[in-house]
Amino acid sequence: MKQRTLTGIALALLSMVLLGCFHLPWVPQIIAILLGCGAVWEILEANGVRGRGAHAAGFFLAVMIPLFSLTENRWWMLVMLLLGLGFFTYLMTRIRKTAPAWVAAPEVVLALSLYRGLASYGQIPHGAFYLCLTGLICALTDIFAFLVGSRFGRHKLAPKVSPGKSIEGALGGLCVTVVLILLVFGRFFSNPGALMLYTVVVSLLGQFGDLSMSAVKRVAGVKDFGKIFPGHGGILDRCDSLMYPLAVTWLLYCFDLLIFA
Repeated sequence: MKQRTLTGIALALLSMVLLGCFHLPWVPQIIAILLGCGAVWEILEANGVRGRGAHAAGFFLAVMIPLFSLTENRWWMLVMLLLGLGFFTYLMTRIRKTAPAWVAAPEVVLALSLYRGLASYGQIPHGAFYLCLTGLICALTDIFAFLVGSRFGRHKLAPKVSPGKSIEGALGGLCVTVVLILLVFGRFFSNPGALMLYTVVVSLLGQFGDLSMSAVKRVAGVKDFGKIFPGHGGILDRCDSLMYPLAVTWLLYCFDLLIFA
């Protein structure tokens, strides 16, 4: 527990430093590239893919996707979001079954495409603030889902995918997070209703992202993606809930919806 706490503090400090530098040229893209390279390594290792060619191709995509201007197209991101939701839902049906040999490829491509949303925050005015807001919603949801679920959880949310999660915890994390976000940030938005709806969307997608990455681990037969963060696992173990919210926030900005209307 002490190790987990110390690692959490270190990650929080690192996040503050990165947010402070987020407005600098190329910083969002560099962060997205580093996150992408970590995702490639962890997904391929989890699936037992050891070939140098697969790793080289994955790292190439991890570098190119955040830099390639086509990936800032809103329709491209919308397609990736819908494909990601569909594919990882399919993956949840493969729990306790033999994973197809090809499964690692779409996992890598979709994860890189959705995490590319982080680089797009560099195009959003006050992008560091919105990135902080997105991350805070996901973190609060995770914390209060655990607290509420451990105390009141009776009904399993997705027992085959993540046995420890409960419906009560998921709803509790959502409700508490909405209230806290409105209390703290409601005064900064002209339309608190839009902020509330945005919080609901991000919270739900964050929880689904957590389940999606849990499905990847379950199908691959591993407990954690890595050990780079002592007590917390790998990069994807810490960033799983951000996968969909990063993409959907960029899309909301592109389509002038909710908090960007």
